[in-house]
Amino acid sequence: MAQRLDTEKFKKLLLAERERLRRERDANAEDESERGNELSDYDNHPADAASETYERTRNHALDENFREIIQRIDEALRKIDEGTYGTCDRCGESINTERLKAIPYATLCIDCQESLERR
Repeated sequence: MAQRLDTEKFKKLLLAERERLRRERDANAEDESERGNELSDYDNHPADAASETYERTRNHALDENFREIIQRIDEALRKIDEGTYGTCDRCGESINTERLKAIPYATLCIDCQESLERR
């Protein structure tokens, strides 16, 4: 028997998470901009350049992660609208409600996710 999901509850959760990630991404970008202005005031010492490169790489990776999760959230919201939310993209079975509570943008059931990770 297929589980009954409270999609409205999940929609609110997804929208709140998307907004939180956007705020965090924007704050991260603002911090990076401020640090860039600070570093331009100093002489270009090799250690400073290395720190700046590290920070830029780290911030780029964080931004990519934010972008990926926001895309996954948008996909989950689309699935809610289509009535396919909570269905595994791989096997078509229902995704466990506890899994969706932990990762509301999950697209695979736990069995398919574990199978994919073993590869």
